[in-house]
Amino acid sequence: MKEATVRVFRGDSNGGQTVDYRVPIAPGMVVLDALHHIQGNLAPDLAVRWNCKAGKCGSCSAEVNGRPRLTCKTRMDDLPQYRHRRFLELSCQP
Repeated sequence: MKEATVRVFRGDSNGGQTVDYRVPIAPGMVVLDALHHIQGNLAPDLAVRWNCKAGKCGSCSAEVNGRPRLTCKTRMDDLPQYRHRRFLELSCQP
C-alpha cells in the first residue's frame, strides 16, 4: 500500500513544533481522511475540525503545503511526490 508522510504543526499560540506521521493512502483519499487516520490510530489527542465534508462550510480549512486549502476536497493523489512517497505539510493556526 502507498504511504504519505504528513507533517503536522502541533502547538498553540505560544509556539509548537512539527510532528511527522506515516499514513497509508487509499484510492480517492483526501487530506481530511489522513487526519482522521492520524487521530484514530497515531495521535488520539489531535484536534481536527470539520463539519460537512462536502467543501461547503470551510471548517476543515488548513494550510496544505503552504497554500490555504479545504482538507475535505484536497486529494492525497494530487500532492507532490518525493522519493516515491507523498509528502504533506499541514498547519492549522489557532
